[in-house]
Amino acid sequence: MDRRKAIKRIGASFGAITISSGVISLVQSCNSPRTNKELSFFSKNEINFLDRIFEIIIPETESPGANSLNLSKFVDAYVAKNIRTEDQKYLNVMIEEFITMILSSENKKSIKDVDNKTLEKYFSDHIDNGSMIASNGKNYSQICNLFREMAVNSYKASEYVLINKLGFVSIPGYYDGNVDI
Repeated sequence: MDRRKAIKRIGASFGAITISSGVISLVQSCNSPRTNKELSFFSKNEINFLDRIFEIIIPETESPGANSLNLSKFVDAYVAKNIRTEDQKYLNVMIEEFITMILSSENKKSIKDVDNKTLEKYFSDHIDNGSMIASNGKNYSQICNLFREMAVNSYKASEYVLINKLGFVSIPGYYDGNVDI
């Protein structure tokens, strides 16, 4: 299996999120407070890492950020239900390699020990920079782009954004039969 093909399939699946009944049920299930017992695919360590990365990508401003919207919970459920098993394995390996690269570069034992500014530095160094090679000789721009794509597409599919920013009205929605044409 080629990593590039796996990344493209995972990215394409996140890019192809449509408002279907399955996606709406995933969105609604992500509104409840998260417990780590509910994780479907990612480990607790990976979810904590994704929470931090997603908050870097979509910080809390006048609108809710990634943590407030539980985007990592949505991504966890989405990956568990919609991504092929072999692609899931590659995603796990790539996330763990990225975490290991950060830990070895910073001489830390756990990703929790790395502060958010340092994490943002590694993320921004690799995003959109195909020529950036880490100290271990690998290029992490694909996984960083995938993190961004997962965060942004999950944000767009969140109930808050659909209703408050995009004007989504669920079907059957509002009907006004007395409209001038």
